[in-house]
Amino acid sequence: MREQRRYKRIHFERQVQMDFFTEMYNECQIKNISLSGMFVVGEFPHNVDDQCYVRLTQKGRNVHLTLEALAKVVRQEDEGIALHFTAMSFESLLSLEMILLHQAREGSAENGLKLPENLPFEINEETSRFPDKYNPFLKGNE
Repeated sequence: MREQRRYKRIHFERQVQMDFFTEMYNECQIKNISLSGMFVVGEFPHNVDDQCYVRLTQKGRNVHLTLEALAKVVRQEDEGIALHFTAMSFESLLSLEMILLHQAREGSAENGLKLPENLPFEINEETSRFPDKYNPFLKGNE
């Protein structure tokens, strides 16, 4: 069988909420995620082409990302279901991209994604280290 996947999957063990409009599932386990969808572990009585709403929240020390999307079931297996994203807001797309970049930076072995080694800037986990007098978004810096 030929590989039809357009985007690399990233191993991603987090919880997601799924609402199939007739039944709601909280704290479902994601196995992997990509720019086009996710695989969710569990037994679900839903068929290929069934629509659902997914919500994933990723909280960190300095960040709070929320991905909310419409999705449809594209594959059903004994282990779980594969969902394909069909619609999401621009903000959710940015959150998804941030999640994927963070996982790539963590060096998830099976994802095949790596950030360039020689970035032209520093990536830093902390909030801005620049003194307030250089921050153009703070008033009184003129």
